[in-house]
Amino acid sequence: MSKTLFNCPNCGAVYRVIQAEAGPESKDREITCRSCGGPLHGREGSFVLKYFLVERPRIQALGRRSG
Repeated sequence: MSKTLFNCPNCGAVYRVIQAEAGPESKDREITCRSCGGPLHGREGSFVLKYFLVERPRIQALGRRSG
């Protein structure tokens, strides 16, 4: 099993991802970001991926512009 940090490509939420060998009972299922609902990969080759939310993205103030 390997662990790594991953940022959601849609909103930037930070996840700790654990990669584990897929068993014969493993099913392909849709995984979505807990923060924005965007799609995340559920498998990588013969491994299943488990995502654990570490940090939600910071909300930037709407309507603020520099300059």
